[in-house]
Parts: sequence; C-alpha cells; structure tokens
Amino acid sequence: MPTDIRIKKGLNINLVGVAEAITSKAVASNVYTINLSDFHGVTPKMLLKEGAEVKAGEPIFFNKAYPAMKFVSPVSGELVEIERGARRRILTLKILADKEQTTLEHTPVDVSKATDDEIRAFLLESGCWPFIMQRPYDVIAHPEDVPKAIFISAYITAPLAADINYTLKGKEKELQAAISGLAKLTPGKVHIGIGQGQDSPFSSLSGFESHRVSGPHPAGLVGTLINKIDPINKGERVWTLSPQDLVIIGEAFLTGKFNPERLVALVGSCVKKPRYYSVKIGAEISTFLYSSGVN
Repeated sequence: MPTDIRIKKGLNINLVGVAEAITSKAVASNVYTINLSDFHGVTPKMLLKEGAEVKAGEPIFFNKAYPAMKFVSPVSGELVEIERGARRRILTLKILADKEQTTLEHTPVDVSKATDDEIRAFLLESGCWPFIMQRPYDVIAHPEDVPKAIFISAYITAPLAADINYTLKGKEKELQAAISGLAKLTPGKVHIGIGQGQDSPFSSLSGFESHRVSGPHPAGLVGTLINKIDPINKGERVWTLSPQDLVIIGEAFLTGKFNPERLVALVGSCVKKPRYYSVKIGAEISTFLYSSGVN
C-alpha cells in the first residue's frame, strides 16, 4: 500500500521554457564521446587501442580496482581518439560512429528465475552496472556490497527538468524487468517515489514499495526520499538509480542488448521550440541544438 510523503519546506522556481510534450529524433551524431570525469572514483584500464573497431555494447575499458566492472561503447564504430591529460590520465574517449550500427548481443535474462549472482554478473558484463550509484558519496556501487535498500525518485521537482512520466511512457515492460532484477540484489526493499495524484508508469507495476510524494523542491530529490523513508546510519549503504537508466537495464535483461537511448529535454528561455529529443548517451549536442532555434 502506498505511503504519503509531504514536504512543506522548499521552493519551486518556475522558469520560462518548459519542454512541450513533443519528441523529435535528433540527427545521429558523427562522433560520440565518453567523458571519464563522469565516473567518480574509477581508475580506467583500456581494453582497446586507438583505431580499434567496436560494436555498440562492447567493453572499451574496465575499472582497475574491480576488473569485472566493464564500461561499454554506446555505438558501433572506430575508437578514433583517447585524450589524455597530466600523468597520462585518460580524459575522454571519442568514437566515430558507423552509418549502419551493429550491437553486441548477450543471452537475455529471465529475471524471475535468475539468481542474484546471475543478475549481478549480467549487469557487469553488459555495461549496465555503472548506472547503479551508492549513497553515501554518490559513487558507482561496489558489486560485492549488499545495500540495505534501493531508492528511485520518479517525482521530479527541479526547475525545467524533464517530465519523468512522459519520458517513461510505454516503457512499463522494461521498468518491471529492471525492478524485478534489482530487487534480488538487496535484502531490503526497492523504494520508488511517485508524484501525488500523477498518472505514473510505475502505478501498474509490482515488486517495490510505492511512496506518494508531494511538495516543493527538494521533494523530488532521491536524498529527500532516503531521509524520509530509511535514513543512512553509520556503516550502511543504499543504492540509487535514475528512472531512465532503469529502462536501459530492463531492455538489456529482455533483449540482451545495451541500448543507451534516452529522452532529453532541451529547455530554457533561449530555446524557441523547447521539446524532447531522442538521443544516445555521448551524442553531440549540436545534432539537435540548432533545430530548436536557440537564440
């Protein structure tokens, strides 16, 4: 049975340029970039060299501290540049995308029958594990840790943020697969915060504890959800995920393919046509920036 969480203190900032409920498919990027600064606390070790051909979903590097944790390419193409900084630290990886995409395929996982070890191994091998974040510190979760609970906020209150209910529309099958699989990695519960009175895609799903959240920002932050439901004590850990990352994980379970496509909102007072764009992780912003008439 859903529980209610009401936040009284906070502030909603109503800015001009909210995205319309319209989705356009961005022109495919020529080059996709992986920024290593996005992966806090990870020391990368390359699996491929410059000039190597790679498939979408194929591992490019792994975490030196935990070699089974692999990071994969969002597209198929040629690894054209490994940019390094001081002391040869890897900064970015650039992939020149193929015109015709090919994807590395894994054996799909039946989450209803798979064990927790099988779920964990699949997430590591498929490149989906880096979507799972740990609190405290907001770093990539360690695969050998057992969190006391998993938290997902599907109630977004940040200014001009994408409407989660719109971006997840029609993705119920993928969401259910992801929730069912992740639930096996914790002895506790999967907690999901849903907007009070909203028609959420999570409303028809099962396998988690639902919380109806209302109130101004920061009511939509996952940290607020954790604090109100099950605060973190000394020595404890919880895991968090974003709703759109659940879709990628769920699709990987169902199809065996890593598909890093998501909806992003191009918004703000400078945008003449604020709307949503379907893009892949690492895409060039220029592929959809000018089509929206940015001043």
